Amino acid sequence: MASPEDNDPKGHSAAEPAEDRIQSPHDRLINQTLQQLDAARTLLANHLPHEVVRDLKLSTLARVDTSFIDRNLKRRFADRLFSIEVSDEVVKSLGLRTNFIYVLVLIDHKSTDEPWALIQMLGYIVRIWENQLDNAQPLVPIIPWVIYNGVRPWQTARSLEELIRVPANWKRYVPGLELPILDISRMDDATMVGEPVLQVAFTLLKYGRSSQLDAVLRPLFQMLSQAISQHQAKDLLDTIKVYVMSVNRVVGEEKLNELVSEFWPVQPEAGSIADQLIKKGEVQGEARGVAQERISMIRALQAILGVPQSSDEELATTSHDELQTMIASLQQQIAQRIG
Repeated sequence: MASPEDNDPKGHSAAEPAEDRIQSPHDRLINQTLQQLDAARTLLANHLPHEVVRDLKLSTLARVDTSFIDRNLKRRFADRLFSIEVSDEVVKSLGLRTNFIYVLVLIDHKSTDEPWALIQMLGYIVRIWENQLDNAQPLVPIIPWVIYNGVRPWQTARSLEELIRVPANWKRYVPGLELPILDISRMDDATMVGEPVLQVAFTLLKYGRSSQLDAVLRPLFQMLSQAISQHQAKDLLDTIKVYVMSVNRVVGEEKLNELVSEFWPVQPEAGSIADQLIKKGEVQGEARGVAQERISMIRALQAILGVPQSSDEELATTSHDELQTMIASLQQQIAQRIG
């Protein structure tokens, strides 16, 4: 029996060419989430239709490169293609020439549903099959799936039968395709369980535009800080910051930085001003990044006022209370100028 490694269009690939990477905040968030196979496996196990999941060997899930898909098919959507083995019973009962199928995940994150998503998905599927034929490979079943993050519920056609109406006696001549839709905006919070990174992505996609996001972020970061290390969290936190600041009008950079520092305290570099202050005991009991943040704040305020910036030596010998007093004084000077 041929394996996915033998039959994948370009073989498995954890990365795509730089020019093909999607840059929108929504894409970056879900893309980074699905790059982690544990998160992708949890997504399929908990949210793909049960009648599909029961016949899959989830431990065999692997990413498949999609660089062969035409650029004109990729220009409006992000996509993820996975291979996964099916049960031996299915292989035997259907006489399949391979022991795996593809799961094609289409990510539609616009504020409204896409009327032509069905045609777009059909184009992807046909291109994958054409690539298999070009490489003398057997055709593999492809399960389409749409992850949707719209403000309104999905209302347009979910199947070609709905989209293209024909008399009943013509149906055998019209292709059939139905899209399962995972509507994250209307998911119950109780179903957002399992792999931590996937929980984060779901929560942000659901509450990202909401005024409730501020209240949601704290328990979200607390859960994440207990699940992964600071080193592991770095890229994800950068993605979260970009996403939140791009889609939310309430939570700003200052609030995000406060929350991040609370659960992942900044470790100052040896010999830095913040490190010197910490060793002198000036910031005992506080997050280790607070001293450096205050110093950065002082210099930013001094730059705004156009006054000479304090030297490293001066700030290194300044107490915690004096740093705070300097900030208050500088802020007052700026307020007087504005007034």
